Amino acid sequence: MTVLDRVIEAAKEAGRMMRDSKDLSIKDKGSKDNHVTNMDVAVQEFLRDRLLDILPGSLFIGEESDYPDSDSEFCWIVDPIDGTTNFIRHIPVSVTSIALVHNGRPVLGVVFNPYTDELFCAEEGKGSTLNGAPIHVSDRAFENSIICLSWGAYDKSGSRKAFAVSEDVYGRCEDIRRTGAAAYELCKIAEGCVEMLFEPILYPWDHAAATVIIREAGGCVAGVDGEADLRSRDMVVAANNEENLEILRGTVKRHYR
Repeated sequence: MTVLDRVIEAAKEAGRMMRDSKDLSIKDKGSKDNHVTNMDVAVQEFLRDRLLDILPGSLFIGEESDYPDSDSEFCWIVDPIDGTTNFIRHIPVSVTSIALVHNGRPVLGVVFNPYTDELFCAEEGKGSTLNGAPIHVSDRAFENSIICLSWGAYDKSGSRKAFAVSEDVYGRCEDIRRTGAAAYELCKIAEGCVEMLFEPILYPWDHAAATVIIREAGGCVAGVDGEADLRSRDMVVAANNEENLEILRGTVKRHYR
């Protein structure tokens, strides 16, 4: 089996754990709007053991763990359950997200929604697939686009600026969406279902895997200034093409500068 095959196998098993879970225990972490469950921890522990076995000597970064102190050529960046609030409330938009980073660049991404059996995969230079079939971003212009937006639920101090971005683009695009799972929304850009995303607060585990999937599908992901940060939280923009990315980026900068 290839590395990708083994990662897919691990993602599907993690998804089954999520889908079949019972007797949840829920805690807040940092704010009343940010939750962690016993399943977030259990799935992450399972994936850490499985992924480190696939690449001995690699590092592991997960949402429910601290950043490692050392560096390595290869590092896994994992969100065991992206969309934990959806998961808690039985809204079937929660995914497992697994990225492999090589010398600071995401090179492999797998995102799995166990409720819909959508498996998004990509390796650098090999294209992106959904359930084995090739996918590609849309060619829609900004005025015909659907944009996924968020307002920073975990830190609402900057929400007025995020709402201003939403109001600004709403009059210029086709419509706005929000699912509560950034990795899934990013994959929907890769699939061509929506065209853009802006999130004022994303962490590496939210976007690392989907970054590979979008880029291999012909789209782009970035921070507001340069590449999106893989060591800390960042504002993240993504689009089906560079022109739309720069329009959205410029809109964000106007309201955040």
